[in-house]
Amino acid sequence: MRVCIMTLGSRGDVQPYVALGKELIKRGHTAVICTGGSFRQFVEENGVEFKETTSDLMAIAETPEGKAILEHPVRNMGLALRYSKEVINPAFRKTLDDFYTAAKGSDMIVYHPKAMGAVDMAIKLEIPCVSMPPVPLIFPVYEFANLAVTHKNLGSVLNKLSYKVNEKAEASQIKEINDFREKTLGLKKRRVGIYAYTNGTNNIPIIYPISPKLFPDVKSWDGQVFLPGFLYLDTDEELSNELTNFLNEGEKPIVVTFSSMPLLEPVRFMTKLSQALEKANERAIILTGNSGITGKSSRTNLFIKSAPHSLLFPYAKGVIHHGGVGTMAAALKAGVPQQIIPFSVDQPFWAERLYKLGYGLKPLREKTLSSDDLVNAFIQMDAREVQTKAKQLASELHVENGNERAVEYLEGLK
Repeated sequence: MRVCIMTLGSRGDVQPYVALGKELIKRGHTAVICTGGSFRQFVEENGVEFKETTSDLMAIAETPEGKAILEHPVRNMGLALRYSKEVINPAFRKTLDDFYTAAKGSDMIVYHPKAMGAVDMAIKLEIPCVSMPPVPLIFPVYEFANLAVTHKNLGSVLNKLSYKVNEKAEASQIKEINDFREKTLGLKKRRVGIYAYTNGTNNIPIIYPISPKLFPDVKSWDGQVFLPGFLYLDTDEELSNELTNFLNEGEKPIVVTFSSMPLLEPVRFMTKLSQALEKANERAIILTGNSGITGKSSRTNLFIKSAPHSLLFPYAKGVIHHGGVGTMAAALKAGVPQQIIPFSVDQPFWAERLYKLGYGLKPLREKTLSSDDLVNAFIQMDAREVQTKAKQLASELHVENGNERAVEYLEGLK
């Protein structure tokens, strides 16, 4: 079976699919991942075939326009609209052709919801397609609202209604999709959202690559959604000598990472963090990423751009992060306490859910953060109950085998 995987976005939007691709290959199948060029090396070094799309959201995020829109979306609304019209939408139109070229000769399409047009292609090629969003925001449920709308519980009726926005997700790019349908697929124009849940005949299978352990309360997926467990990526990477030396020179450090999320006030945050570390006599490894944090390494603090979370987190006393699902999953598997300071979209949802389930500390907010808040978080990370809960869940995640179960599910659809 040849599976074409389509995705766009940040590393968190790519890594689960790389894990899936590796597992498909391991079980005798063929996989190709079609996404932005920023991830070519990442995909290919994991032994998965790569096809490049014209759209590269990571590259866009590094442009002056992209940075301005990400950091101040409301203030730069005019810029965002103009940039979408002149750059993003034309690139997406070309990307639809890129996706289709990659899909030819495949037996199945697995797609991220950002890869709009995937269902149109599957219909034309007469092959099944599977929706695999990294977070649970597709299928309407009563228990929690659409993460793209709010992280608050609106009550069962409004929670389920909030998923109606999924039918409008492609509205800003339906012009490009219909141009693609007519000129490339030879199909008629269609309405927005008709393929949000079905291909016109059958329901589209949905995989959420997350652990069911985090959703013991959800009953209304009604067998329409499959949760195999987190798709963890085995890596051949190693920790740098700089990191290894730092880890060996003292007590377990706090690891701080916000990945691609820019802090509103990175200087203020770093001041609060430095004060807290000094008060609590703690060490820290700060992965600066795109957060805006800068600093000079010392005996107690190490500043580096990035490091493989799966290798570093097991050596941490605890992790402070933004609440991205990939970072959260790595911390859960490492069995270490985590303090989430969420930004937007699904991050507040994960922060609240982990806290309520006892797998994370009470969420903090960057705007109101104090050094005392961080000191208190460091103290809680040492609490026996917190550590026990984290280690207990980690032991359960280690036997879920999400990668294998996801591939077995896909095999069952053919």
